[in-house]
Amino acid sequence: MTESADNVSAEYLRRLDSAGSVFDPALRYTLAATAMASANKPHLIASLVRHCENGTLSSKQIVSFVTMTRESLVKMISTIGAPRVINGMASLMDTVGDDVRAALPQTALRTRDQYNYDSVRARGLELWNGVYSRQAGKLENKLRDWYPDLIEVIQTDLYGRLLSECRVLDAKTTELCTIAALVPIDVPAQLKSHVLGAGRMGASVGEIESANTLAMLAAE
Repeated sequence: MTESADNVSAEYLRRLDSAGSVFDPALRYTLAATAMASANKPHLIASLVRHCENGTLSSKQIVSFVTMTRESLVKMISTIGAPRVINGMASLMDTVGDDVRAALPQTALRTRDQYNYDSVRARGLELWNGVYSRQAGKLENKLRDWYPDLIEVIQTDLYGRLLSECRVLDAKTTELCTIAALVPIDVPAQLKSHVLGAGRMGASVGEIESANTLAMLAAE
């Protein structure tokens, strides 16, 4: 990919659009931005925002793209870690215009008022079982055997409080974002699990393949 410090090539952006054509533009660019953050290339997110604001997306679509990307990055703390999420979020939010910022949701989704341990854990287990299906119990037992806190944190904090919050990104879209985040970090076992999980959450074969291809291209 040919790029400068501030821009990426028109050909690269055209390839992104082609790779993610199965998705609406806001989701396509959310998946791309998620992969860029995972690949530790936050400058590409800034270029993507400028591309969107140069007439590629309507004002409503840009707000949707930024809203979904913020939520995807927060959710992917579970996958790529806080430092890359913070770098990606900084690039996103330092680039969007003031009009977009003003139109974004201003209230946190995950507050103390929204948190009840039993209900959050139950929500997390529902998503965990949906993603892993018949392998859910076996995986749970393996992780608990390694370290009880590991499965507790994953099921309650990551799957419960973080990933199963579906007011911005539903379970299917969350799994597609997870695929986009996993592709650049080369973890084939986890990628396979979430490819299967995306299908169980309702993603089509075409959507899964497109998310994978889009992430590979975004992370080049």
